[in-house]
Amino acid sequence: MASARHYRFGSFRLDTQTRELRDGDGPPIALTAKAFDTLCTLIAHRDRIVTKDELLEAVWAGRVVEENNLTQAVAALRRALGTNAGEHRYILTVPGHGYRFVAEVRDDAEAVPPAAQATRPARPGAIVFGAMLFALALAGVAAWQLRKPAPAPAHAQAAALAVLPFRPLSTGPRDELLELGMADTLITRISSSTHLRVRSLASSQQFAGLKQDPLEAGRDLGADYIVEGTIQRNGGRVRITSRLLSVRDGMALWSGTFDETPDRIFTLQDSIAESMTKALQLNANMRASRASPCDGADAEAYRAYLAGRYQLDRPSRSRMRASIAAFQRAIDRDPTCARAYAGMAYAYRALAITGDEAPRKAFPLAKAAVQRALAIDPELAEAHSSLGFIRFWYDWDWAGSEASFKRAIELNPSLAEARIGYAHLLYNIGRDDEAARQARQAMALDPLSPLINTLGSSFIAAAGQVEEARQALEKAFEVEPDFWVALLGRAIGKLQHKDSKGAIADLERARVLSENSSQILAVLGMAYARAGDRAAAEQILRDMEDLRARSGYMPGTSLAKVALALGDTEGAMDLLERAYEDRDIRLTFLQVDTAWEKLRSHPGFQALMERMHFPANPAAGRPATSQ
Repeated sequence: MASARHYRFGSFRLDTQTRELRDGDGPPIALTAKAFDTLCTLIAHRDRIVTKDELLEAVWAGRVVEENNLTQAVAALRRALGTNAGEHRYILTVPGHGYRFVAEVRDDAEAVPPAAQATRPARPGAIVFGAMLFALALAGVAAWQLRKPAPAPAHAQAAALAVLPFRPLSTGPRDELLELGMADTLITRISSSTHLRVRSLASSQQFAGLKQDPLEAGRDLGADYIVEGTIQRNGGRVRITSRLLSVRDGMALWSGTFDETPDRIFTLQDSIAESMTKALQLNANMRASRASPCDGADAEAYRAYLAGRYQLDRPSRSRMRASIAAFQRAIDRDPTCARAYAGMAYAYRALAITGDEAPRKAFPLAKAAVQRALAIDPELAEAHSSLGFIRFWYDWDWAGSEASFKRAIELNPSLAEARIGYAHLLYNIGRDDEAARQARQAMALDPLSPLINTLGSSFIAAAGQVEEARQALEKAFEVEPDFWVALLGRAIGKLQHKDSKGAIADLERARVLSENSSQILAVLGMAYARAGDRAAAEQILRDMEDLRARSGYMPGTSLAKVALALGDTEGAMDLLERAYEDRDIRLTFLQVDTAWEKLRSHPGFQALMERMHFPANPAAGRPATSQ
């Protein structure tokens, strides 16, 4: 680019030195490294059309990537700049050729240093995209003005480390489970350190590829250190080469080569982890850990465990069932595999919320699995996290749930799952500021998880940080444009702004992607009712009843929301009573879900609230937006 490092266009300021894009005096807008580089390249060559090949070469530096990567980067830029593909205020698409930056750009000689900007409150008026909670109930948040700057994460001083999936050097068929498994084991070994924030496998596995650039991946993950490795099979042996790099300067802080037979892969993993932790000088704060998640050192059990783990980050009915089957294979091979039991507990409780499995069927199975995991390993953080969800969603034991989440975080400060679960609980009982703090930490630990970014946006919005919440939801779309949870969040935002048509379009798409999730159907029925299409809303209600007849269960809260939207107050109350008998998970949202505003004065609803024994709600006076 030109020598100047500060630019203005429209209301935006671009600083190429600090790599920040801001709208006026607002906070930095969240952009991936590739989207930012695309913007810089377009501005640098704003006097002409930049071809797609030029952009791919400039931004991806010779790596072989699909054109869709560029399309997604440009789409992310347009969202960040508040435009869409049909508008040309900033980026013009020239079909068959490329793109051109068409807005007037000027040097910004009066650019405010980032340190000064960071002390200013974010600007008001941004859209709140709705509370897209892990239980995915319709718990909308008002589009409040921002009241204060976002606090820094509690462990902002801790360095961040990411472990990339190992790459094969052999030309034969890939063993993707082993590639992910090497990363998973090292993440598990290092995560118990309080001196590091360790990125989750869910984020780092997006860089699984034969031509990954470790330093680029580290920057995208916001890591200070990155671990990469290669796997080479030669005859009856496996050779692993690994390096620990500083992302800042690319310096190798440690490297090693290990050679073992396949049946001693766990010994090899243990050797790498031990060498690496010594290089990072973490020994004083690491709990004793094992060479593998499954103590029996059965390679097939380990592979089955990894297959189960692979399914967990994209929740759907079919994925959770596949995950449960894989964990069961691991347990059949190695009954002492505590993390397989913990994974099974996770999958069962996720199946209840994303797959509409009856809570009275799913949660006893989840509880049995987590109890077995804790009997084998009382200090397994993942098991304590799942117990926190069980106590929250099924036992309605608010204090017990909080204790479990805190214990999980104590055992593994880098476990993003536990932090987002704790944030979820805190939100539901009205402790919004605490919920936002935990959500930020979860997002920092797992920055490329579409689920955690979507959920985190809800909790941060509830604490009043609207623009920050909007950016988090947009980041979820950047990572996975077809993520149905994020589509639900965006649809709620559209409903809040009276855009029923746009909301319905997102919800119909999410309906397919979610495999007819009751959460999507409930909001879709409400959207049709708001749009005045009573026949379509009634059809959604019939569809839900048909699904209940076929599967034996449909959450009463989902049916009640559509009934209430259609004006059937007493029918909605009857369905909520059924939900109570069924231990419906979404009853845990009663005091924060604005879908129930019309029922709050109903004696039956007030009695139901009392039976839930919610703790006192510090946020009871916060403004609510009717959903």
